[in-house]
Amino acid sequence: MTQESPASRLTITVAVMLAVVMQVLDLTIVNVALTYMRGSLHANSDQITWVLTSYMVANVIILPLTGLLVERYGQRNIMLWSVVGFVISSVLCGQSHSLLEVVLWRFLQGIFGASLAPVGQTIMLGAYPSNKRGQAMAILGMGIMLGPILGPTLGGYLTDTLSWRWVFYVNIPFGILAFLMMQTVPDGGKSTTPRPVDWTGFALMAVGLGSLQGVLSLGDQDNWFSSRTIIILTICAILGMLFFVWRSLSVKYPVVDLRLLKDRNLSIGSMGIGIFGLALFGTMVILPIMLETLMHYEAFTAGLVMAPQGIGAMLAMMLAGRLLGRGVNPRNIVLVGVIFGAVGTYFTTLYSLDISMAWLIWPSFIRGIGFGLVTIPLFTLAFMTLKKSQQAEGSGIFNLMRTLGGSIGIAIVSTVTSQETQVGWNQMSGFINPFNPAFNHYLAAAGMTENPTTWRVLGNVVLYSQANMRGTLDAFVLVFYGFLVMIPLIIFLKKPPTDSAPPAHLNLSK
Repeated sequence: MTQESPASRLTITVAVMLAVVMQVLDLTIVNVALTYMRGSLHANSDQITWVLTSYMVANVIILPLTGLLVERYGQRNIMLWSVVGFVISSVLCGQSHSLLEVVLWRFLQGIFGASLAPVGQTIMLGAYPSNKRGQAMAILGMGIMLGPILGPTLGGYLTDTLSWRWVFYVNIPFGILAFLMMQTVPDGGKSTTPRPVDWTGFALMAVGLGSLQGVLSLGDQDNWFSSRTIIILTICAILGMLFFVWRSLSVKYPVVDLRLLKDRNLSIGSMGIGIFGLALFGTMVILPIMLETLMHYEAFTAGLVMAPQGIGAMLAMMLAGRLLGRGVNPRNIVLVGVIFGAVGTYFTTLYSLDISMAWLIWPSFIRGIGFGLVTIPLFTLAFMTLKKSQQAEGSGIFNLMRTLGGSIGIAIVSTVTSQETQVGWNQMSGFINPFNPAFNHYLAAAGMTENPTTWRVLGNVVLYSQANMRGTLDAFVLVFYGFLVMIPLIIFLKKPPTDSAPPAHLNLSK
């Protein structure tokens, strides 16, 4: 793509930002509506998370194909098709009346949304001169951080004032404007001799990753390996991933070039970003359910409470960019970010049903700072030892691990919450019996007697709320340990050379 005039660059920037913000917004705007969707679609807390995981699995499957699609059809065509498909699938999500419908259309939405951020980034890099590409990525990064900030708040407002369906309909104006403005964007990236697509490898990857996600999402409610379905999915996941790895290492043009994982920084950095994805998306699932179900916040209020995490991440990303530009060791920045994330998450493990709103806000802000300090420097470290010709393929692996980590994180966190809630219920209910002196003292102090109303109150109010809170806290503990696991990984990363600088193609979008 040739360098554009300032006016053309502005048009391109706005067009790309509209498309990317629409896609990023959809990652968080749906979270605060999950509780309302669960009741409307007659789903339990395990099943409703498929609304999130189906979207992310589709992203995982399609993301590695982005470069091949651009080679065949060009950047502008991919963006236009993606925007149109994303908007249509959003409308279909809003029109759904069953969980199966929503999951199906969310999967389609994830397919069309996967290419928006990486292709949009490439378009912006081509539109700006080399000395202003850092500015272009900063603008894109700021826009991308609007998702965590605006998503929960906007989603809560729409859910409270209209209905949960409007968290999908809100994509319509963004999509129409993006489609109209994208018409003026010059095309690029199309190759006269595109690489062949390894469809066999792609099919193996889809089967392996899809089956793995099915095991994680359905395992808890189907009692894991006592279910024939889980056993079949596990076998498919193992065989699919084993043959996918074999295929990727044996063909000349694999869908994902796993040979690059011989590079220590890329392999460790990809592991780290996968764990980071678990912490980020796991937290985004736990918080809204806790706020709306246990704390009885309205959706809009829950969104406002979650917004400081996005604000902290945005400020930290700006700081991280400045520190990298001044030559600060990215390993130190990532380490500080992990510590901030761990500290912010640790305080959430101390929550109770009686905490104030302040105790919800400031740990989220601290955790957001951690998220922001980890993202850019970790990407820099992962790509620091790759050749320039390998960075595009490496980007596919890195972003694949981040999205896959988030998808697995959602499934694991949901399973832990559900399972530990049941454990807590069973343990606490054992103390509610007439032969427990402490229980009798409790009834006397509360002015209650042993009758059906008392048992209903204790079961539905005390046990339900406390057991669910226990399950939620155990999920936060898992996220906390996820941050701690990242620390030794960072130590094993190679130190950057003294003249190193962040890669020009820095991907802030995923």
